[in-house]
This record gives sequence, C-alpha cells and structure tokens, in this order.
Amino acid sequence: MAYFKQFPKVQYDFERNGIVQNVVNIYRSVRPLQNFIDNSTAYTFYEIKNGERPDIVSQRLYDNPNYYWTFFIINEILHDGMRAWPMSQEDLFDYLVVEYEGYVINTNPVIVRNTDNIITEFKDSLAGSVPNASNGAFNLGETVTGSISGFSGTLTKKNVDLNQLIIQNVNSNAPLGDPDAISGGTELLVGQTSGDSVSSYQAFPYAEAPHHYFLTGDKEQRQLTNAQFIQGGEASSNLSYQTNRSYINELNDKRSSIRVVDPKYIDRFADEFEKLLNV
Repeated sequence: MAYFKQFPKVQYDFERNGIVQNVVNIYRSVRPLQNFIDNSTAYTFYEIKNGERPDIVSQRLYDNPNYYWTFFIINEILHDGMRAWPMSQEDLFDYLVVEYEGYVINTNPVIVRNTDNIITEFKDSLAGSVPNASNGAFNLGETVTGSISGFSGTLTKKNVDLNQLIIQNVNSNAPLGDPDAISGGTELLVGQTSGDSVSSYQAFPYAEAPHHYFLTGDKEQRQLTNAQFIQGGEASSNLSYQTNRSYINELNDKRSSIRVVDPKYIDRFADEFEKLLNV
C-alpha cells in the first residue's frame, strides 16, 4: 500500500540463509487500533504452517502479500518482530544445536543464613565456604577444568537463579554426555584464571538442562526461584523441571497460533492504521 512508503526500510534474512531483503520497518509506527483489535468479530485465528513466512500467510489470507505487517500489530507475542516469528522445524533444530551447544553444570551449595535470615555464606562439600558459583565465583570467558575427569571448557554464562554454570567449547574427552558423570559433588571444578573452585552437583547437555523448576504434580508448572529449592538438595524430590529444548519448542508452537484480521475487514483496518500513522 502506498502509505508504507513513509516507513523506513530494514534488512531481514527471511530464509536465514544469508540473503537479506529490504522490508518495511513497521515498528517505527504506533500500535493503537485497540478498539478495532478488541472487537472479536473483526479477527479470526490462523495456524502458521511449517516454514511459512509472513508474506506467504498474507497472500494466502488476503490474496495480497503486503498485509503481513498486520500480524505483528495485533499479536503481542510477535511484537519483537521477525525474531518472534515461529521457526520452521528445520531452523528450530539448527537453532538448538548452535545456541545450546555445550553443557550445564549444576552446583548446589548449602546456604547458611544468620538469625535475620540473611545469607552469610555458601558451604561447598569439597571447596569449603565459597562464593556462589553462579554469581560471584569464576570469570566469564575463563577455562574451567574438572579435577577428576579432566574435562575443560569455556565458562560462557552463569544463571544465578538456577545455580548453573554454562560451559561451552568443551574438550572432546569430557565424560559429560552422561548426566551422572560428575554428579553428587564428587568433582571439584577449578577456574584456571580466577582460581575459584566449586564442587559439581549435576551435569546436563545444555539443551536438556533445566530451564525452570516446578513442584511435581503442578499442572500449571509454575516456575520456582532458587530460594525455594537450592538448599542443599533437600527439596529436590518434590521437584520436576522443563528442559531448555522443551521450553523453546513449546514457545515456538505458541507463536504458531496467531490472531489475524478477518479478510472482510482488512482494508478497513489498513485505512484506520494509515490515519493513525499520519496524525
């Protein structure tokens, strides 16, 4: 439509193959039309098929590829733009391989509190009193080595809420494919730069590591924070968790079901949007 000439253009790689295209940057615009959007008779729902791009869905629904922008306007879950558009199963597989390469080491120090319930120290089974491994111990980017297994890798991230150390670029001889390989606090992890150390509790391939914990049997799977379960492991028997892989797959599935403007109202919607844009 002609009024989109007023929008700046951005480049986007639709196929994630390195070939970029110029597309309209609709996020320069306003996001109102709330009365229109809240009118339940003005929209319907659409299930995005594997690999469908926004312009293809627009063509399918409206016989016009140029209404793709409406999907991002009326779906809150898509307000981050193409980054939030559901990936194809093939792209999702590649994303998990690249983004979740490596391993997660869970630590589980016993938290010591004073009479005011303030944390005073973390007692580690092998290293004694140490900084919280996911917070104060170790430097991002340093090499972490296992004192028994001899595995080593680069510490790339620390998850404070879950007491997790994310180790990537792991050497090929590491026995971390087996989650029990360095469990039970039997191996000391040593930072080669900082000299910090902490004992391991569990190890997971990154994609299979806990994304969040919830009480076993909770149908809503409400997320728990570390204060509710990282207490020397005593609550672990009451907990279940969702893996990173499961979470990403579930999120991608949710993004595949979108609200769309009913074809009968698409021209009116576009006209009202144009008026708001030019106010």
